[in-house]
Amino acid sequence: MEQRWSTRSRIALDVDLIFEGTERKGCRTRDIGLGGVFLEINKEAPSKDSMVELTFRLGKGAESAEHKIMAKVVRVSHDGVGLMFRDFDARAFRSLKELIHYTQGNSVH
Repeated sequence: MEQRWSTRSRIALDVDLIFEGTERKGCRTRDIGLGGVFLEINKEAPSKDSMVELTFRLGKGAESAEHKIMAKVVRVSHDGVGLMFRDFDARAFRSLKELIHYTQGNSVH
């Protein structure tokens, strides 16, 4: 049984992933919430309990912003990894809220 403290929204976004000194570009989210994300990976995935860094980009062109969030791998499956966000500060929380609102077509105030 999964134990999440926040709900997840089905959102497909391109995300870059850094783990074990390797950057993996073009990973894709399956769902995301304020507590974590499921990331589809079709190549070598990080192992359970490892720490990773995610990079999300919001907007386009000159209006785009990059957000980095640390996460811990809590589940590994044949098609990806479940990640729990870590080191959650106010800036990271705001970035996640912005990301979720942005992808759902809402504006963040």
